[in-house]
Amino acid sequence: MKVPSKITIPIWIKNGQFSSNLPIVKNILEAHNGSLLQITFHKKRNKRSNNQNAYYWTVIVSIFQNCIKEEWQEIWSTTKVHELLKTNCNYEELINEETGQVVRRTKSTTENTTTDQENFHTNCRTLALDYFSTEIPMPNEKIELKF
Repeated sequence: MKVPSKITIPIWIKNGQFSSNLPIVKNILEAHNGSLLQITFHKKRNKRSNNQNAYYWTVIVSIFQNCIKEEWQEIWSTTKVHELLKTNCNYEELINEETGQVVRRTKSTTENTTTDQENFHTNCRTLALDYFSTEIPMPNEKIELKF
């Protein structure tokens, strides 16, 4: 049996011990007996959903592209709009305790949880309304377009 060099499995911890997938863990340990292993623990999080991602790129980014074209007479790529939105709507503020100076650090959307992504979308909708007086529809909201 070929032993994989890297494997990721979910493990529940109860009372300070592994409480799930014990046979798999045992097999991994036996397969790597005598080897030096590097083990990483991190809390499993629900990453943004495919539906959230689709809504972001097809609705939010597209509307921002249109607003920029109408208001500024500029044509921006989806990447450039995405960078604008991350900078203004998906960041954390780091505070220097000694000086009180605040630095804004842009976060990657790829690491957003489903809740983080919803907050990001809310911030994007607020920015569109505040800056361009444009309402971005909620996901699954039916709107009527008038031409």
